[in-house]
Amino acid sequence: YGQLYDIQANLQIGLDNVACSSGSWGSCTFITSHNCAHSEDVHLNCVPEVTSASFTIVNEAGGDGQGRGLLLYNGHTVCDDGFSDNSAIAICGLMGYDGFDSWRNGLFFDMQANLQIGLDDVVCSSGSWDSCTSTTSHNCGHSEDVHLACI
Repeated sequence: YGQLYDIQANLQIGLDNVACSSGSWGSCTFITSHNCAHSEDVHLNCVPEVTSASFTIVNEAGGDGQGRGLLLYNGHTVCDDGFSDNSAIAICGLMGYDGFDSWRNGLFFDMQANLQIGLDDVVCSSGSWDSCTSTTSHNCGHSEDVHLACI
C-alpha cells in the first residue's frame, strides 16, 4: 500500500476500516468517513475467477473433445509444471465430470504450435479446485502441454 501514483493526490478517499470475513464483498464492513492519508491507499492486482467455462478440452481439429484431448484454459494450453492427479480431478470436476481416466503431456496435435500457453504451475493439494494455485505466466514449451481424459 501507499502512494504510488501522482493521480492519487487528486482523488478522494472513499472507504476506511474495510474488514471482510470471507472472499466475498458481501461479507465486508466499512465506513465512508476516514482518518487516512493517501500513503495508506490500498493497491490491488485482481485476476478473474476461474469457472468451468475457463477450461475446455479439444480434439486434434480444435473441436469439442468430449472430455478427451488437449486441455485449454481460456483458449490457451495448460503447462504440466506442478500438474498432478489432484489437478486432473479438480479440473475435470470443475467441468462437470466425475473424475479422470488419464493425463499426459506432449506435443500431439499440430494446432498446439499456434496456441499460446495460458496456465502453468497448476498445483492442487486435493481434488477440489478450491485447493489449487496456478499462474498465467509460464516457463514452458508445447511439449509440456496437458492432454486430459475426463470421465
